[in-house]
Amino acid sequence: MKAFVTALVLALVCGVAAAQSGYTIRDVTVKKEPYDDAATVGKLAEKAPVEVTKRLGGWLEIKSSSLTGWVRMLSVRMGSPGETRSGSSGLGSLFGIARSGSSGASVTTGVRGLDKEQIQNAQPNLAELQKMQSFGVSRQDAQAFAGGDPRLASQRVDYLTAPSAAAASSTPPPGSSPFTQ
Repeated sequence: MKAFVTALVLALVCGVAAAQSGYTIRDVTVKKEPYDDAATVGKLAEKAPVEVTKRLGGWLEIKSSSLTGWVRMLSVRMGSPGETRSGSSGLGSLFGIARSGSSGASVTTGVRGLDKEQIQNAQPNLAELQKMQSFGVSRQDAQAFAGGDPRLASQRVDYLTAPSAAAASSTPPPGSSPFTQ
């Protein structure tokens, strides 16, 4: 029982420590889920204080005094407005040396692909597949549509010929660079 309580307290402490405070750097739209086409929960004004609770790809889950939802990572800056970075004497900002953007900070964002677990747990979305298939047209319908426009004409395009043996031998192997020796 003591081990369970200890684990629970540790999990709560780590959860609190994982949340970071920040602020929005522009007016942002808060989404219900981390997708551009997700439902909009509301909007936050520039410099609105937020608490970042989770990161997923290029999205941050945030909590503000009025909203909870997801925003793009590049629309939030950690810390508080006007706060200088630790270790900065301010001389660099005084002279504008090596500045990147209006804040003097450079940002690099990486969004990884799918990991092994996500691929193994992937489930097909048959509703989206049917939706995509509903956008297709038959060959007959496409030809009828194209026939109504005199600028559209059928053209035959031949396949590319295979490279000769001499050309193939001078081509660098896949994944190598022709610029390195």
